[in-house]
Amino acid sequence: MAKAPARQYISYLIFALCASLYFLPFMRLLLQAQPEGLLVYGAVRIVHGQVFARDFFEVVGPGTFYWLALFFKLFGVTFVAARTCLFVTSLGTGLAMYFLSRRICERYQILPCILLAGTYFGMLWPSISHHVDSNCFALLSVACMTVWQDRRKGGLLFAAGALAGATTCFFQQKGLLLLPALLVWLWMQRQRRATSLSWLGTVAGGYMSVVGLMLIYFWSRHALWDLVYANMVWPSLHYSAVNVVPYAQGMVRDYWNHFVIAKSGFRWTIVTAAVLITPFLFVAALPALLPALAARYRRNTGRPEIVLYWLCGWALWLSEIHRKDICHLVFGSPLLMILCIHYLEQYRAKIADLALQVLAISAACLAGFNLFLVLSARPTATRVGSVAVFKNIPVLALLDDKVAPGNEIFGYPYCPMYYFLSATTNPTRYGALVYNFDTPSQFAEVIRVLDQRRVRYVVWDTNFETKVVPAMFPASARMPPGALIVEPYLESHYKLVKEEDGVRLLERKGQGHGD
Repeated sequence: MAKAPARQYISYLIFALCASLYFLPFMRLLLQAQPEGLLVYGAVRIVHGQVFARDFFEVVGPGTFYWLALFFKLFGVTFVAARTCLFVTSLGTGLAMYFLSRRICERYQILPCILLAGTYFGMLWPSISHHVDSNCFALLSVACMTVWQDRRKGGLLFAAGALAGATTCFFQQKGLLLLPALLVWLWMQRQRRATSLSWLGTVAGGYMSVVGLMLIYFWSRHALWDLVYANMVWPSLHYSAVNVVPYAQGMVRDYWNHFVIAKSGFRWTIVTAAVLITPFLFVAALPALLPALAARYRRNTGRPEIVLYWLCGWALWLSEIHRKDICHLVFGSPLLMILCIHYLEQYRAKIADLALQVLAISAACLAGFNLFLVLSARPTATRVGSVAVFKNIPVLALLDDKVAPGNEIFGYPYCPMYYFLSATTNPTRYGALVYNFDTPSQFAEVIRVLDQRRVRYVVWDTNFETKVVPAMFPASARMPPGALIVEPYLESHYKLVKEEDGVRLLERKGQGHGD
């Protein structure tokens, strides 16, 4: 009897070793994704004593900022420290997925892990992201509930609730939807006389202990209202303007055109397209495919694990559907992937076996192709350590030459990673400043700070308005020239030092060496 648990531990160790060997090459990569810069530099601000929402403004939850700041405190403000944080959450996600798939999948236990790893790449991974962090803690919460079903220890329920609370700190709606899913599942077990009512209080207690501690912390820093405004009031009034996109937007444009062709030079063919796009098509089809499979195969649908995965799986999916592009669909689908593969295994028909084989081959090819792309990235030196990039960042060399570490610059409109890579500081409260998203008063506040502090250098990425906004925010209206706020100020108060690939380095007039 003791040999079976030992074999299970060995299988997890082997999985962790293989996953680590796969993840490590990705950890050297810098995708230059704008959202990562907001989170990384926000964590730097916290290390330097600032408080989220009070001293700097972002609309995502505080969890990722403080989680990453912990790694910066332990290992220093370096790229290696940031990637150590990412590695921990990535491996935690992989182990949770492997554990949860082993519970209900018989032959394809590793397939959900490969699917998730393959479709994660380029979808804000490998980069610091509240999506990545929240998924890790949410899946660990579900894993605790699953273990509790076997051992019936109250500590596991408390841990499940606490992890759901942590998920709320990272990604508000994900944790807020996960908690009722866990409570409803426990209530259903009580109806079957499998649990007691007190267990619901244990889960809720774990949840409130984490969320309560977070609220007490911000209250003690006189930042509770700032937190509520940044994470609840402001997004409810402004966030929808940039989130209206077609369903599964970016499946071809963001992955195939951007990574397959632009990064590797690999040209489009029907065969390669069919193989590499299949996992993304599977993710996009999950909301319709999964209920259809479940309706055709009702046996064992009432198993406690299956019910838990259904409730929590849809909670994760609904938390990401505020923006319906393929990136958010991937991050919302981990548990739905496991359920779908489970139902396909139950069919015992050739068509189901063929579908699983095609899915397994395409997922493995996608994961392998992603690794091939990452290994082709070139290392480049920065002030926070060496990073691997697909495309050089020429403005960094200029910043290193002209701006000393710790000095102030301003990145406009959405290039906060420059602060981290150049070890400079942002004098404003905003890591990004985007029309139809940020308010005119926030634009005015930034201009006032630039004027008062006479910030010498500005990095202006003109590609954002011309290329990123039309692609990523198609419903956002383009600003007419007469309504622009920051651009006229920059043109009248700054002079061009150098421009390359649409990125301009500006210097304040009257502060140059020759002035």
